[in-house]
Amino acid sequence: MTNWLWVRSQADAPTPWQMGFQDPATAAMEGIVDLHHDICFFLITILVLVLWLGIRILVGFHHTRQPVPERFNHHTTLELVWAILPSLVVTLIALPSLTLIYTFDDLIARPSLTVKVIGRQWYWSYEMKEHVQYSLANPSKLLEL
Repeated sequence: MTNWLWVRSQADAPTPWQMGFQDPATAAMEGIVDLHHDICFFLITILVLVLWLGIRILVGFHHTRQPVPERFNHHTTLELVWAILPSLVVTLIALPSLTLIYTFDDLIARPSLTVKVIGRQWYWSYEMKEHVQYSLANPSKLLEL
């Protein structure tokens, strides 16, 4: 289904000119998408703030409104805000990303398939091991190791 402004995907497959992510199939991908949206929120907020501040400076200190420049050069409170605010933003971005990275470690602790790739002199060899064990009492039931 195509709109003139946006291209929408009806299935879980990429389409030409698709905007955005595909539907996530795992909890890890949902975390990645949520982190992306959080970072985009901070990005847009900072962009709007900087643009607003820049326009205020350009209009307020234009040479027609203020022909003689001010003679001050220190503002301790403003310097503290400029130093602390970016560190808070970086912390607000770092904490969710670190928790997401550590959840990936939990997924790696119990793999369901291990692929061992060996580079030989003229070819590659592959060894695969599934970490699944069949129950002798109930062969249709799988037991994870």
